[in-house]
Amino acid sequence: MNKIVVFTGAGVSKDSGVPTFGDLGDLRQKLSRRYFNENPEDFYKILKKLDDTAKKAEPNPAHIAIAKYNIPVITMNIDSLHKRAGSTNVIEIHGNLEYVYCPKCRKKYDIEIAYKNIYSKCCSEVLNPNVVLYGDMIPKYTEALELVTNTEMLLVIGTSFYTSTATDLVGWAKRAGAKIEIINQNAKELVPKFLRDFFNK
Repeated sequence: MNKIVVFTGAGVSKDSGVPTFGDLGDLRQKLSRRYFNENPEDFYKILKKLDDTAKKAEPNPAHIAIAKYNIPVITMNIDSLHKRAGSTNVIEIHGNLEYVYCPKCRKKYDIEIAYKNIYSKCCSEVLNPNVVLYGDMIPKYTEALELVTNTEMLLVIGTSFYTSTATDLVGWAKRAGAKIEIINQNAKELVPKFLRDFFNK
C-alpha cells in the first residue's frame, strides 16, 4: 500500500509550454485510430508538431517535486516530462512519443523515422505510434487500476475529467478507500507546496 500516488493530466505540463487537451481544438479529433488508419501521413505531421513542442518543453516545479519525493505516477500525458524530471515509477497510460513500431513484426524504430517515411523497413507496413488513440484499448489500464486501488491518497493534478479514463480511475480509487485531492490550477506552485506539507507533517 502506497501512502500517495499521483495521477496527472495535461494541466501539469501547461506551465512547461505543452498545450492542454482543450488547447488542441480540432486537432484532438484527429488523434483517433480511425483518422490514423485513413490518413497516416497527415496523422504523423500532426504528431510531429506535438512531438516538437514536447521536446522543447522542460519539466516544471510540479514534475520535479513529484520526482523528488519518488512518488508513483500514472499520467495521461505523452510528453515524457515526468521521466525527464527523474521519476522512475511512471505508468504512461496513453503511451509516449519515444518510438514507433511495425504492426507486423513489432520491431521498434525511433519516432523520427516515421516523420520521414511512415512505412517500416522490415515489412513495408505503416508504422504504428506508441500512443493510445481514441478507439484503442489502454494496454496499461490494469496496471494503473492496481496502483490507484492500493494507495491511501490519490493526488489528481491537471485533469479536466474529459476522458472516461480519468473519471474511472479516480472513481476506483475512491471506492477502494483512498482520499482524493485535486489540484487543477497553478500546479507548478501548489504541487511542490502540497507535497512539502504532506511529507513534513
